Amino acid sequence: PTSPEFAMKKILALGYPKIFQICKAYRYEPKSSTHNPEFTILEWYRAQSGFEQIMDDVEALFEFICQGLFQSKTFETKEYSVQNLARPWKRLTIEDCFRSFARLEITELQTSLLIADACIRLGLLAKSDRDSALWDDCFFRIMMNIVEPELKKLNQPVIIYNYPPSQAALSNLFTDERGFKWAKRFEVYAGGIELANAFDELTNADEQRARFTKDMALRKTLYGNAMPISPIDEDFLKALEKMSATGGIALGVDRLAMYFSGTDKIQDVLWGVSHWPE
Repeated sequence: PTSPEFAMKKILALGYPKIFQICKAYRYEPKSSTHNPEFTILEWYRAQSGFEQIMDDVEALFEFICQGLFQSKTFETKEYSVQNLARPWKRLTIEDCFRSFARLEITELQTSLLIADACIRLGLLAKSDRDSALWDDCFFRIMMNIVEPELKKLNQPVIIYNYPPSQAALSNLFTDERGFKWAKRFEVYAGGIELANAFDELTNADEQRARFTKDMALRKTLYGNAMPISPIDEDFLKALEKMSATGGIALGVDRLAMYFSGTDKIQDVLWGVSHWPE
């Protein structure tokens, strides 16, 4: 499985208030310095909570690890400047990131053509690709090439939250005072690398079914098949109907080891992992 999420939410539906799991996950995407197709993942969920409580959990976990490893709330490696794990961390919305690092107002980039034009101005997209560019692809170009390098310069992990709705298929949404919709999702970046992904978990089964159906239709259009969420897991949707408000997170253990050991290559921290083709 790509994640233990669906199985864990079925356990939450039975009434367990707090659960966690450390296991192997498999995502057959190209190998890179930060990704291996087989990796170790830590997931935990809190019933009767939101993603704000999970933010607090993450800060406490990182501070605890740092204290255990270095008897301090700070550490230094050859890869990073001195890193300060003391709470509270900096918390930035996606809107903050686009404005501060890319000089863009994401609320003014609501269509594929508008965000494609922004990518062209930034040198991230060829003009010939403008009309075929997808909104989410352009979003990722800006995040990976403009925002993430700036996050690496920070001397502390940072929580990035309130993502565009298309970036959080399993998250609750909210509408701000201006009428813009955002997903209650956050990611943890440390040393410029994304280490964890968290949601204020969607528990509306009808809404979740509609999102799955929409995602499968888009995937079929783009790639010719509806995997990996076809067929829809009906037991999972039934579990959502019984879940209370919940916050949850998935954290990459290998990337966490990368951060605290000061390496920029995931291969340096892997052991006992299957050999996957390049």
